[in-house]
Amino acid sequence: MAKEETPFISPVRKALIPLAGLGTRLFPASKAVKKELFPLITPDGRCQCLLQRLLEEAFSAGVEELGLIVRPGDEALFDSLFKPLEKAVYARLDEQARAEEELLVSYGRRVSYIRQESQEGLGHAVYCARQWIGEEPFLLMLSDHIYVSSGKLSCAQQLLQAFAANGGQSVLSLYPVAGEMVRHYGSATGKWLQGQNNCLQIEKFVEKPSLELARTQLRMSALPPDNFLCIYGQYALNAEIFALLEKQICDNERERGEFQLSGALAKLARQDRLLGYVVEGEHYDTGQPRAYLQSLLGFAHLETVRHTKGGGHEETRRDTKTH
Repeated sequence: MAKEETPFISPVRKALIPLAGLGTRLFPASKAVKKELFPLITPDGRCQCLLQRLLEEAFSAGVEELGLIVRPGDEALFDSLFKPLEKAVYARLDEQARAEEELLVSYGRRVSYIRQESQEGLGHAVYCARQWIGEEPFLLMLSDHIYVSSGKLSCAQQLLQAFAANGGQSVLSLYPVAGEMVRHYGSATGKWLQGQNNCLQIEKFVEKPSLELARTQLRMSALPPDNFLCIYGQYALNAEIFALLEKQICDNERERGEFQLSGALAKLARQDRLLGYVVEGEHYDTGQPRAYLQSLLGFAHLETVRHTKGGGHEETRRDTKTH
């Protein structure tokens, strides 16, 4: 008799998705529609929105409650995704669309809104959720990414599994990025943990480094030349992050005029309290016009790409395990 797989149990109850950005890189479309509500065509031909995909990622990972960090007044815009349709419209939906509608309504009952009164950076946005989170660990997911796993567990489940396996120490999801793109992402280096595939103790974290800096300070021996480990867009964090963010804000420690999360993460890394996990999955950026277009096309044709390329993305992740 085949052994039944143990169901995944999340080590965190709450997740955060920051949605309070100004969306200037996708202007003027973002003036009329919140960029997280932009359309997305799934590999099976359904038309979803970006936020729906993020909600599915979080709730399928076992999260019970989800906090959406929004600008004041934007609650009604996002609420439109969760309010039940008029009966006449619902009646015209096909069976699959009805199932999605019912799922979205159920998601709405588990969503809370957290206001960011002034847009002062990602670190500031996360800090705004401190009372809602309390002393619990939480999952943080950036809203301008599409996350697609190439393994049995979703990307969020992989990250949370690493978080649980290491006693609740904060963990960042990472993925290999070519050198010419490293200046767009937070990047990390460190030492692989003995006996743990894909997991490392982060020793240095740098936000958007130059290629020259990355070559001298962020090399990982397991990666090909001029490839670096960069932030994938998901974080499993414990509540100690709020004390670090509070000190940054009280001391007015800004980066590029804003309170960034990267400063607090760098402090954790210097104290050997930050891990990295190289995700088995694919990453689609939706934060800029051309990247959004490429991601739409790439994600919509995902199954075709996997078939023709033989799962090349997954093999890239496996290469990083040699340490």
